[in-house]
Amino acid sequence: MSERIVAVVPIRSLHQGKSRLASVLEPGARLALLRFAAGRVIAAACDSGVVETILVVSPDPATLDWAAALGPRVVPLAQPESAPGLNGAIDAGRGWALAAQVTAMLSLFADLPFLAPDDIQTIASRVESVVLGADRRANGTNALLLRLDDPGTRFRFSFGEGSLGKHLTEARRLKLDVAVHHAPGIGFDLDTPEDWADFLTLSSARALAQKSNLAACGAVVG
Repeated sequence: MSERIVAVVPIRSLHQGKSRLASVLEPGARLALLRFAAGRVIAAACDSGVVETILVVSPDPATLDWAAALGPRVVPLAQPESAPGLNGAIDAGRGWALAAQVTAMLSLFADLPFLAPDDIQTIASRVESVVLGADRRANGTNALLLRLDDPGTRFRFSFGEGSLGKHLTEARRLKLDVAVHHAPGIGFDLDTPEDWADFLTLSSARALAQKSNLAACGAVVG
């Protein structure tokens, strides 16, 4: 029987996200950027052929409305007030996945502008119980594949600064086989002005920025 995977994409708010980019992007440009990147993440999951449902978890009604319009495989989930923050959003997604009786969940950050379907296919093909998609600095966890049999159901998420090491420690605490997975499409996230500069200097970045009309929204592109 093939594995059933739910992708969990947490988005705090499309309109208020990416505040750390305020020095290089106007509010309208940050909104356009996050919609663009999140849309690519969701499209990559849809087109991968290995993800059954894409769950967008957010406490923001406008973000949930945006997700609801993306098609029948994209499910908006209101984040409970009792489970705030990024880890709360991922945990809420796991709860939904367990209720749906799927076999695995794949958390994906919404700010991965170069994520492609084959990135998701490759990480999903790993056989370990926990697969950590590292950021390009090998510090954070931009994607996390978790098989949802026990003790995976008890895995404690520690997204934030230094999460890669924390997730490795947690997997070992539970005696789960774990692997760190490196892929450019997973590793590159847009979080800081330095990330934005790197985004623009990559070979296809300017074309992507023009396609998403970021410059017209007030982006600093030169």
